[in-house]
Amino acid sequence: MALLELQTYELVFPEHANPNGAAFGGFVLGLMDKVASYAAAKHARNPVVTVAVGSVQFKVPIRVGDLLEVKAAVVACGRTSISVDVDVYRDTFGGKDDNRVLATSGRLTFVAVDDKGQPKLL
Repeated sequence: MALLELQTYELVFPEHANPNGAAFGGFVLGLMDKVASYAAAKHARNPVVTVAVGSVQFKVPIRVGDLLEVKAAVVACGRTSISVDVDVYRDTFGGKDDNRVLATSGRLTFVAVDDKGQPKLL
């Protein structure tokens, strides 16, 4: 059970993709980091920094024109660290069927920091 969940949506534009029309992994990782950091900071009620990106799996291609749903769930909280699971769902437009599939998933770890950038107890 998640301690806190957040989600956002993003459309994939040509500038987010390689010449073959597939989204750059760094673009997807950036979205994951952004939404996960929002969830971690909201849970901590404090600024956070990314300290680790765990195993990330790119399951299916993401293409220009796809709508991405990025879901972040705080799953664990330590003395200063917060673990967040992130799933990215791809939704292709068109057709009558539900085209929403899990495209990418991973776990990111954040540390709460004080105004001097030092770890802060939660």
